[in-house]
Amino acid sequence: MGNKNIAIFVPSTGASGDMIIGSLIDTGANSDLILNKIKEVADEAGEIDINVSRTTRNSVSGLRVNINSSDSKLSFGEMLEIIKDSSLNEQSKEKSIQVLRNLKEAEDKVHRDFSGFHEVGKVDALADIVGSIVGYYDLGLNNKEVYCTELKVGGGYTETEHGLLSAPTPATLEILKENKMKFSGGPVTKEILTPTGAAILSVFIDKFTTFFPPIKINRIGRGAGKMKLKSPNLLTLCIGESQGNLIEDSVGMLETNIDDVEGEDVGYVIEKLLEEGALDVSVVPALMKKSRMGNILKVISKKEDLEKLSEIIIEETGTLGVRVSEETHRLIAEREFKIVKIFDYKVKVKIGRFKNGRIIDISPEYDDCMKIAKKTGKPLQQIKKIAVNKAMEDIN
Repeated sequence: MGNKNIAIFVPSTGASGDMIIGSLIDTGANSDLILNKIKEVADEAGEIDINVSRTTRNSVSGLRVNINSSDSKLSFGEMLEIIKDSSLNEQSKEKSIQVLRNLKEAEDKVHRDFSGFHEVGKVDALADIVGSIVGYYDLGLNNKEVYCTELKVGGGYTETEHGLLSAPTPATLEILKENKMKFSGGPVTKEILTPTGAAILSVFIDKFTTFFPPIKINRIGRGAGKMKLKSPNLLTLCIGESQGNLIEDSVGMLETNIDDVEGEDVGYVIEKLLEEGALDVSVVPALMKKSRMGNILKVISKKEDLEKLSEIIIEETGTLGVRVSEETHRLIAEREFKIVKIFDYKVKVKIGRFKNGRIIDISPEYDDCMKIAKKTGKPLQQIKKIAVNKAMEDIN
């Protein structure tokens, strides 16, 4: 096992379809391939002109992809048929259709009285989608773990065919919500994340991160936007290899003080939290106010389970509040589980290893070993040792 290939998008001033294409080409995607595929698909819908040029934003170099198309509009069905009938390979067709569906579903939800499309029906939106997907596969991003730092969405208002809408637009917000994409406002009062940009990134990104993971960068590309802002209007893409032998992970944390709950009741709460999806639960003795002895209950959780587990803590302990940290970074070893057979009984074994393949821990499931010890009359420690040795034999 070697270091993993990763890619990181940095949308510090938002993203649009042309910025995404620019970042992909600037990082090494085949420009001729992308432009030819765009023209092939878009020409079915109307006239299109594409210009690619090197430019600067606030003295920082980037690649500007300028797509001008006719004003003709397409229905969702027409765009779908154009993609299906194109010479794109099957995986590119599927990915393009996924982006198109994300856009249509968002538009349908927020513009229920509108029979056509806003962002989706434009020819340049079709060009943005196809160009981005072709570049994605040409760079091999499908074989890399794709990260994205926090999406910046701008603010203020933007003029649309539906009138003056707040930025980000309702369709963009719907895409962000449905795909659980991490975002924040600013750094300018303009629309800097378009619905098409959000929809494309929604099918690219595997994981959001506040900071860069450990990485050895091999290539950097920047796609330039059309706006001149106080911050460089650039979408940066970095491609490289992950560094270190541990995996970066992001989890939520819950914490509360309890000083009037019996020990056996605390044990019940721990068991219930684990059954309901907590990743880990611990209890730390502490000196509370008025010198009372109590405990601090700490829970590690998936971010989507924080509210559910908080309700359990409040209901079962009587505490009136839970401290919440929605994003805590941790480094973890790779884990895998194996089933080994000893004395005709099955034991689940957890194996921990570094990314380079070196094994650092083998832990048989306690409950499985305890049951075998009781049934065979053999010492528990002997059962655990046999399970570990058997797992080692299977690995080797």
